[in-house]
Amino acid sequence: MKKGKLKIYFGYAAGVGKTFAMLEGAREVQKSGIDVVSGYIEPHNRPETSKLIEGLETLPLKKINYKGIQLIEFNLEEALIRRPQVILVDELAHTNCHGSRNKKRFQDIEELLKAGIDVFTTINIQHLEGLNDVIEKITGIIVNEKIPDYIFEEADQIELIDIEPVDLLERLDKGKIYQLNKVNQAKENFFTLEKLIALREIALRKTADQVNKSAIRKAQNKKSIYAKEHVLVCVSASPSASHVIHAAARLAVAFKAEFTALYIGDLENSSKEEKDRLRQNLRLAEQLGAKLSVLHGDNVSKQIVEYAKISQISKLVIGKSVQSSFWSRENIVDLISLEAPELDIYVIPNARGQQKNTSGTLYNFKKIRFSLSDLLKTILMLTLVTSCGLAFKYWNFNVANIIMLYILGVQINAIFTKGRIFSLISSVLSVLCFNYFFTEPYYTFVAFSSNYPITFLIMLAAGLITSTLIKRIQEQVRVSAEKSY
Repeated sequence: MKKGKLKIYFGYAAGVGKTFAMLEGAREVQKSGIDVVSGYIEPHNRPETSKLIEGLETLPLKKINYKGIQLIEFNLEEALIRRPQVILVDELAHTNCHGSRNKKRFQDIEELLKAGIDVFTTINIQHLEGLNDVIEKITGIIVNEKIPDYIFEEADQIELIDIEPVDLLERLDKGKIYQLNKVNQAKENFFTLEKLIALREIALRKTADQVNKSAIRKAQNKKSIYAKEHVLVCVSASPSASHVIHAAARLAVAFKAEFTALYIGDLENSSKEEKDRLRQNLRLAEQLGAKLSVLHGDNVSKQIVEYAKISQISKLVIGKSVQSSFWSRENIVDLISLEAPELDIYVIPNARGQQKNTSGTLYNFKKIRFSLSDLLKTILMLTLVTSCGLAFKYWNFNVANIIMLYILGVQINAIFTKGRIFSLISSVLSVLCFNYFFTEPYYTFVAFSSNYPITFLIMLAAGLITSTLIKRIQEQVRVSAEKSY
């Protein structure tokens, strides 16, 4: 089935005339014999807009009772049954009420397009996800109703509805946008001349970019006429990561580049809040057009460099709050620059607070999770190994065999216990038990031979290293399974 076409009437503020222009366009299309239906129109109590609806077939709206209130929504099911050639659905960024088929109206419109129905719709600049942080800085207003950028960028036609900011303020004063009793409040908040001028400039630039990209798509063949660029953004659970992601997305658009979001780490020991924030940041990157990649490892800078080389990354965007590991006091940006000097690195200042680094140490003592069952397993394994060691001693086996037995016990313990702390406990206790039972004088923690301290250190190091490797393999398996899910 041929996919429907999407036409967006685009404006920089309420009242510029998007709905009016959409209705005028629909009436022109209708005159040429095309089947046009009004699915949902927000008249805003404007007589000129309401007059244009006359003569257009209007689908019945959907009535939903929610918490004792009757709400009116676009009737997607009725539209799919009616299947007109063109349907008008106002307010693209609208959030549907609880009980609707889809959470967002743009999802309703995606279903209409898949069904082969052409859609006319409207949206303002502040509802684009990729520009949300910029608009927030200009207006000081947080916009909750947003659409992913790909909806706008994949539209078949964008029509900018433009009006001089001074003329828009005159319309506001005359009560043509809001009721007269709300005009003063609007002028104090959103509708100031400086804000409207800035929003208009952004809308003009965004439309120009979209027209340019559309022309390039039509003109170029499979080989791009530009040198291939690939932007990589490093994502974390930091509250400032969304700021970094937005900046990277704008960079990818500016360079017409591929866009990838990379997360490196393990949130097993992180709080629920950090996990939720990371999911939100990854979802934001995906909505802005990024492909997601998740890696597991402790050496963040090395992982980034290796990924950048394999994926042919040309530009790296990273937040200033990203810190070096516990074992290296060098800045992570310096490390990456040394390993990949051909990589362009963009460091985005952290304007929203620092996120504490919860990784980078061999053992994260702040996040130790005690388990009685794991402690009992550790003691049981130590008892079993010591018993076997005493049997070896009775049979006059070489002491090296007993040392290997303890190291094996540490490895097995690492497999059957969850926390790294129990691998540490197992390694230390193994050294102490070996000293107590198998070095002269027996049944004391004194060692006469000068070689024994070296033996103890080797045992401890071997136990810690092998148990740590086992834990890392287990975590990589878990992360791989989670990534696949």
